[in-house]
Amino acid sequence: MRLRSLVNTFLTSILIILFIILVFMMSYGITGRVVPVLVVKTGSMEPVLNVGDVILIDDTVKPDEIKVGPDGDVIVFRKPGSRELIVHRAIGKTAEGFITKGDANPGIDFWSPVPYENLIGRWTGFKIPYWTGIGFLSLFLRGEIYPPYGRIVLVLLIVLNLYLIIRDFKSRKRSRPSSEPPGEEYPEDA
Repeated sequence: MRLRSLVNTFLTSILIILFIILVFMMSYGITGRVVPVLVVKTGSMEPVLNVGDVILIDDTVKPDEIKVGPDGDVIVFRKPGSRELIVHRAIGKTAEGFITKGDANPGIDFWSPVPYENLIGRWTGFKIPYWTGIGFLSLFLRGEIYPPYGRIVLVLLIVLNLYLIIRDFKSRKRSRPSSEPPGEEYPEDA
């Protein structure tokens, strides 16, 4: 019985944490800002960042705070002309914006310079490594790798959870004791 209580407490805690993360992410989406936790989608920054790494970015950084050069800051920006987010190193600055390059790429990005207003943030240096699987799971469920299987699995998980919640609700409703006081179920013969 004690183990069951611990498991229930653990699962409730996980659900509360996930709910808080969901609210946090929704608030960013409503304001149009990018969530400061991103999953690396390509190998352009290897070996520093690998596909599936989860990174934390500082989204309050200003363009003049970005260090440039061969060991410059790794920045997150919107690719000019699109909404796509890119994680590359700032290797130079011009009047128009940043010159960027992926560490694993042979040359600078063809879209450089990246306008300063496209800057989203700077990588803080914190990452959850790809080998934990968290980043890959996120990419899979969002349909960014192995489409459409991730989205299908996500829908199936939601349907399964709804089924389990409804089943649990119905079984609790059936197992409730009646509202009549004890002893009045069978009237005594007089």
